[in-house]
Amino acid sequence: MVVNLLFPRGCAGCDKPDEVLCEACRALFSQPTAQSFDGVAMQRWFACGWYRGTVRKAVLAWKDHGDEECDRAFADAICALAKASGVIDFVRDRHGSCHDVVVVPAPSSPASIRRRGRKHMMPIAKHLAGFLREETGCEVTVRDALENRGVKGKSVQTSGAAQRSQRLKGHVSVCPSVSLRNTMVILVDDIVTTGATMRSCVETMRKEGATVVTVLALAHTPAGTQKVGPTQAWSRPQVQ
Repeated sequence: MVVNLLFPRGCAGCDKPDEVLCEACRALFSQPTAQSFDGVAMQRWFACGWYRGTVRKAVLAWKDHGDEECDRAFADAICALAKASGVIDFVRDRHGSCHDVVVVPAPSSPASIRRRGRKHMMPIAKHLAGFLREETGCEVTVRDALENRGVKGKSVQTSGAAQRSQRLKGHVSVCPSVSLRNTMVILVDDIVTTGATMRSCVETMRKEGATVVTVLALAHTPAGTQKVGPTQAWSRPQVQ
């Protein structure tokens, strides 16, 4: 394309010429981690990699600087995470107990949506839903179910869990036009820092009758998180 000749792009993570996200940088989103979370059915949430260095640069280029070409690379990373974490098996085994399997993107504030010109998690959620349909044989849909109203400041700039929770108190809600009752939900997020946003979203959906399977995130801040090494398998939760 002419635009690529005039303004050649580089890798979102390392600036390698003519790459959206080069192989080396993609590998940094293939270092899955897990952390205990008793608010979800799988008892853990999962992330593709650590939010630092190259991963941080790539995520911010996509999230806050309009690099929409990264949509597919990050969607592929989330799908690989869903497979590695056991989400596919869990959904397949438990599907009969719920009417619908739903992927829900974590909400951004109205100001963030206006600034970006889009809901940046929606392409990721749609790609994941298609992947889960193919892998599980279940009907999987995307519902833009959550609203984040009145929160000021960027979440990644907030200092601690207590402050994050206070910011979010009463601001995350299920859209009046969306029902989550008797659904099996996978929440997808970009960055998990203190976990306050994740917990607020999960609690809100559970109050509306959803079973939240787990949370899948692109990146997380390293503190307190268990890294799963290449020879260490996750212990799959018991299916009841």
